[in-house]
Amino acid sequence: PYSCGAPAPYEMRDRFNFASGEKVMELIAKNIRPRDIITRKALENAATVVSATGGSTNAALHLPAIAHEAGIKFDLFDVAAIFEKTPYIADLKPGGKYVAKDMFEAGGIPLLMKTLLDHGYLHGDCMTVTGRTLAENMQHVA
Repeated sequence: PYSCGAPAPYEMRDRFNFASGEKVMELIAKNIRPRDIITRKALENAATVVSATGGSTNAALHLPAIAHEAGIKFDLFDVAAIFEKTPYIADLKPGGKYVAKDMFEAGGIPLLMKTLLDHGYLHGDCMTVTGRTLAENMQHVA
């Protein structure tokens, strides 16, 4: 759960990639499927994280498309409502001051998600690709 945002030249990405493959095999063995993880609450969490980072507006198109494929009602208006209520935390480029590498080195997406979770912006009860809930994954984030 802590691999997101590691800059491309960082060797740790090789470990993250290998661990991701192992996790996929574990999820398959436990019969945990994408539709067990991709829920409306999970899509809301994704939109919240994108918004807090000032992330790409492409998410406003991609998240509803993912929802549609999974048979979940979640549209552009839902994304817009989340973007409107979510605090802008990470001042990232292209519009901001910092690059993603700066954020990664300051604690990255896990620290951002922990902050959002602690302030009630994320659904902690969502299952994640770890097979644990988001709240369980964030317990060890300082």
